[in-house]
Amino acid sequence: MSEPSFDAASEVFLAAQPHEPDARQLAGAAGYVEIVERDPDSVTLRAELRRAGYVVLLDRFDPNWHARLDGAEVRVFRANHLFRAVRADPGRHEFRFYYRQRGLRPGLLLSLGTLAALIILFAVDPGRRRAG
Repeated sequence: MSEPSFDAASEVFLAAQPHEPDARQLAGAAGYVEIVERDPDSVTLRAELRRAGYVVLLDRFDPNWHARLDGAEVRVFRANHLFRAVRADPGRHEFRFYYRQRGLRPGLLLSLGTLAALIILFAVDPGRRRAG
């Protein structure tokens, strides 16, 4: 990537590349991408691709970022050591990157279960009731 010949607009290095592309598929511009909506925990992109390739979002990669391509869950790759990328076939697509903290849902369920158990124990504990 530090080579002067590296073109970040048309080349991508992946931490885990699923397959080697055919060199004939890489000629010319891949298409265009636009940001449709951006929030702190989600980004929606719309793209039109002339060939299969990777859409790279120049935001920091984190394993808690997930993506949907046209509504289906897809893998998010680490691209160019820092960024996020999703592979897509030619055509029009909508990408939605969203942040979901791992372990948050199980932790929340455990906390709510504990709270419910405490409420039940407090409500049925005969030692807490006093005759008056």
